[in-house]
Amino acid sequence: MPLFRKDPFGRAWVLISPERGLVPSDFGSVLPLPERSPLSPGNEREAGPEIYAVRPGASAAGGPGWRMRVIAHPAALVDSRNFREEGDHLFRQAVSSGYQEIIVEHPDARMTLDSMPRSHLVDVLRLYRERLALLAGKPAIRHVQISRNVGRAAGALFEHPHAQLLAVPVGSRWVEEEVEAAARYGTEHGGCLFCDVLRRELAGRERVVSHNEAYVAIAPYAAKTPFETWILPRAHDSAYTAVAANTLPLLADILQTVVRALNDALDHPPYNMLVHTLPAENDAHFHWHIELLPRLTQQAGFDWGSGFYVNPTPPEDAARFLREALALQEVRP
Repeated sequence: MPLFRKDPFGRAWVLISPERGLVPSDFGSVLPLPERSPLSPGNEREAGPEIYAVRPGASAAGGPGWRMRVIAHPAALVDSRNFREEGDHLFRQAVSSGYQEIIVEHPDARMTLDSMPRSHLVDVLRLYRERLALLAGKPAIRHVQISRNVGRAAGALFEHPHAQLLAVPVGSRWVEEEVEAAARYGTEHGGCLFCDVLRRELAGRERVVSHNEAYVAIAPYAAKTPFETWILPRAHDSAYTAVAANTLPLLADILQTVVRALNDALDHPPYNMLVHTLPAENDAHFHWHIELLPRLTQQAGFDWGSGFYVNPTPPEDAARFLREALALQEVRP
């Protein structure tokens, strides 16, 4: 039967509606990756100005030979020091300001997050941390995020493996809702909302997709979209910039595990990956985490009109499907 679930991390209600169902056209919409792309080695001038690169000492800045590369986003914002609010008590505005970067994660355009060598993905996750820490320290920054868009339906600018980094002097609605919910929970119940949810999920295991010594992947209780999956650190940290270096290999492992399960269960769906984090480690209640959101459905008039999310796949079923996909991976020769 359909039922409403209140998202503990925000204001939203989710309508879990299994009878709405998914159809075959919802799956397998990511096209084969090309051998070359605008971000491939040799196209450095066209791709955009190089901000930073990880490359062997013999290769020249701005040219090929890099392992990872950070370039300016095509819609780069102006310096955050120029942020000025204008207007009155009814209408206020400000010139868009902040920082936008594209992190080109691998020279090979056909490389995907789940097929990337583990050691290289660890370096990518470390580069995420370094760039976030650098931009979080800029004047007036309130919100930082890493996002990955895979597939055109998920809004990908390029098919080449890449992430986008954003740092802006205004807050994020989604992160601020979670911060408010966590603070309210801390006042009313004590402790961290995220840590308590993790303990409950690990005790029940019904919505746990995978886990290791440092991280847990769950289908959240009030998942807004089918097969939405969160990866959370077991240790409480409010900022990804504080992630311990010795846990990055474990983060790479569970991230690849979850993405492979999604690809196997859903035939390589388009998806978004978001890192929800605060700019710095300064909150006793918020808990940074990664959200993976396969793009299998679209919001319809009911959703927009009511303000509810409608999810046709109960998260318990999604977690079970993903665990089954992982089990099949383990028995393959």
